[in-house]
Amino acid sequence: MLSIIGIIVGLAVFIWLAFRGFNTIFAAIIGSIIVALFGGLNPFTALTDAFMPKASGFLSGYFMIFLFSGLFAKVMGDSAAAASIAVKVARIAKKAKDPLMAKFLAVCSIPFIQLILTYGGVNVFVTVFIVVSLSRALFKELDVPWWLYTCSALGSSTVTIGMLPGSPQIQNIIPCEYFGSTTMAAPGLGILSTIISLFLGGCYIYYQVRRTHKRGEGFMPTGAEISKEKLIEPTVENEKPLWACLLPMIVVIIALNVLKLSAAVSLSCGIVVGYVLFSIIEKKPMDIKALFAGSIPMAVMPLITVCCASGFGGVVAAVPGFQTIVTSLMNLGVNAFTIVFITNICSGICGSASSGENIALQNFGDLFLSSGIPGDQLHRLVAMSSIGLDTLPHSAGVITALSTTKLTHKQAYINNFVLSVVLPIIMACFAAVLISLGIYF
Repeated sequence: MLSIIGIIVGLAVFIWLAFRGFNTIFAAIIGSIIVALFGGLNPFTALTDAFMPKASGFLSGYFMIFLFSGLFAKVMGDSAAAASIAVKVARIAKKAKDPLMAKFLAVCSIPFIQLILTYGGVNVFVTVFIVVSLSRALFKELDVPWWLYTCSALGSSTVTIGMLPGSPQIQNIIPCEYFGSTTMAAPGLGILSTIISLFLGGCYIYYQVRRTHKRGEGFMPTGAEISKEKLIEPTVENEKPLWACLLPMIVVIIALNVLKLSAAVSLSCGIVVGYVLFSIIEKKPMDIKALFAGSIPMAVMPLITVCCASGFGGVVAAVPGFQTIVTSLMNLGVNAFTIVFITNICSGICGSASSGENIALQNFGDLFLSSGIPGDQLHRLVAMSSIGLDTLPHSAGVITALSTTKLTHKQAYINNFVLSVVLPIIMACFAAVLISLGIYF
């Protein structure tokens, strides 16, 4: 019992430290020490024998994906291809004559841009750095409350990482090795869930925009801190045609889903196409040395953060209380709903969809397979279930977005909670209902 209390206290401290703005890596280590102490383990032994193996295991398994994703994002960013997509989408919002509709389209444009980028292969951690400057300019011009920026979670933390088939995001790749599936697993279920999610998410965004518009709330005061930042705002001077901006991303998707190449190789193909297209054909060579140097922070820091979240999950799995929890969960029986529950719990513990997915499949993969649910449906169900409780306040993705946009949890976390916690859980339960009824597509 004491060990279970330790898991709860350790997780609470992890969340509290992250909420207070402490570095996620530090918070994960402190939380792990608390879990180990309550579980009767030597905390330093737990860090070396449980934390580090899980962290390093995730690192070795997914380092290349994060590395090439960072490099791909750097090529798309330095070439102004990503900014060009953002400018084109934002232009639609500016054309609206009704102020309320203009604000609604402005807020919706940010998740839409992030949806395009993440489905095209840009890491979810990186998208915020690409669109924040455009978002600030757009929200300022239309006097949209800055705290509504976090509605972007609809495009970056939901459909493209867990629902849309064919996505090159890591959360859609991990289940492949456990279920013998592909990234295109259960396409009908994934597409239907995406459509419903975007509709419900759009309704929520409209509600918030309409509410703030009626109150006369504008860009300030929540935009005060981001206004002080020196950001390079995208302009039309170097704007590129849409086909050229999308081509590298299309290449990634085709290489991954049609040619069945690995994620790292698929991203490499996109990098080569992007470099040739924007550097050689346009005769504006990008500095290769700068590309490599700039892509490392984009890849390594998010990866290390996710690895430490996985390490925290490793320490939790090592204490006696976790085995008690495992036994209790197994006694529930295995069905689509318990799979949703178990995967969400693991993601909530880690504060990361990919780490939670890993922990869930390592500990419960065989149990999931014993349910009799086909591998493709299991793949989609687990991927969708991993993106619910992963975005609690201690989530590395949430903290990265808030720190970059100079917002606080108190100001803006409500949008993350509704769009990337509540909505994905509802959709995972919806998928579980269809699967339980034997509707596979």
